[in-house]
Amino acid sequence: MTTNHLIALGHARVYRDSDTGELVVDTDSLRRSSFAGLEGFSGYDDYDDFEGYDDDDFEGYDDDFGLFRRDPERRDSRRRRRLDRKRGRAKRKYDRKSSRLDRKEDKWGLDDEEDEPRGDKKSKPTSWGMTAIGGTDTLTAAGSASVRIRLQHDFQAEDVTFTGSAPGAMVNSIFFGDRVVWSAPDGIDVSVFASNSFLRGLLKGQSLTAGLDVTINGSLPDIGDFKATLTGRKPNHSC
Repeated sequence: MTTNHLIALGHARVYRDSDTGELVVDTDSLRRSSFAGLEGFSGYDDYDDFEGYDDDDFEGYDDDFGLFRRDPERRDSRRRRRLDRKRGRAKRKYDRKSSRLDRKEDKWGLDDEEDEPRGDKKSKPTSWGMTAIGGTDTLTAAGSASVRIRLQHDFQAEDVTFTGSAPGAMVNSIFFGDRVVWSAPDGIDVSVFASNSFLRGLLKGQSLTAGLDVTINGSLPDIGDFKATLTGRKPNHSC
């Protein structure tokens, strides 16, 4: 068959009518090629001109004696496939981002929950144990005295005693950090804090975190020691 008198327009889907044998061209699917309008087909590769197209480009049509109609079911199916592909791309993007964050956490040794260096993260306390803290201020003459105790651990107070203080010593105030937990401007004699006094439970329930100071202020009528001891509880950390 000679094609010298034919003009190449491109490529499209071609059907044959089963009753008449007539060839029907789907003009909606026509794709023009680089040789359209030129004589001959030499140098033409059947596959290159269709590269980049898939079945979706030709779906949604029915052959009915040359008449092509949109198929709603196929259109919905194609829409679902596009949505699935979009979701897939979003999921892959999220997975890549999560992977990068995981690598950064591994590099810097960060904890997933609190973003703290794992080596510096303190273990959670499993129980509380008894402890005692105290201090002494020695005066070489009568005057004001002050005992400052820097906490090395969290502390919950139970009791306070001034055993060992010079006779006549007075207590004026007790601070937990910047918070005044007890104050008597005129002072209370340390003997009132004897073992049978209700003031022994004065500080029970008071608490302070590690690194802060417990400060007890008082005075002495002469040279001697102003001594304070607090008993309470501290957390025991698991290894």
